[in-house]
Amino acid sequence: MNYYTYIHMYNQSISHFIIIFSVYSFRNIWFYSKIKEIRWLAIGSIMKSIQKERRSTMIITIARESGSGGYTVGAMLAKHYSIPIYDRDSLSGLAREQGIYDTMPMFFDELPAQGFLLALSMGASVKQINKPTAEAMMKLIGHQDCVIIGRCGNHIFRNRKDCVSIFTHGDKEARIAYKMKHWNFSRKEAEDIVFHSDQNRKDYHKFHTGENWGEAKYYDLCIDTIRLGHENAAKLVIQYISTVLA
Repeated sequence: MNYYTYIHMYNQSISHFIIIFSVYSFRNIWFYSKIKEIRWLAIGSIMKSIQKERRSTMIITIARESGSGGYTVGAMLAKHYSIPIYDRDSLSGLAREQGIYDTMPMFFDELPAQGFLLALSMGASVKQINKPTAEAMMKLIGHQDCVIIGRCGNHIFRNRKDCVSIFTHGDKEARIAYKMKHWNFSRKEAEDIVFHSDQNRKDYHKFHTGENWGEAKYYDLCIDTIRLGHENAAKLVIQYISTVLA
């Protein structure tokens, strides 16, 4: 072979290599672009599912017997939906930040019935006390997604179509044992706390709403968290929400 023949063969080889490389590269680019496309479609689908789930869980209110683990269930739900949870302390703090705490400290601190009787004896009417508290709660919460522990939430937010109200309860002896185990209370201390907490919440709710605390017709779900367990109770609420607010 002469010099020109080698040059011709070399040029042909380079051309074939370029063609093969181009086809291979094109296939790789197409393959990886498809993977990227599928990945973003999957992410988009997941995000839509999350957004749909979040939209269907605007506000969860939890009233609870002492020692039934209502706050624990609420914390599980808040974590599941990635939404805040508000209890007495956090709501009181929020009220202080917005400058409305001092106008109704008895409501935010869930003072015993004696405090309400004192307010009445000083000339305050039930209407004067109840209407501002409901308006204050609505202002504090607004339209955000959240879990609210206590504070007559089931009554105040009842007209919201995206509200799910829950009441947690259970065997009294088991609730006393729960307090003893998790808070290191003596038997007598746990008994007193369960009794007085339940009585106070009952009177507090009756005073602010005129309704019977814990009566099933005022809640979407009444759950025996002692028998069912906290985790299963949270799962039950999630299933309920996915059905009624889908």
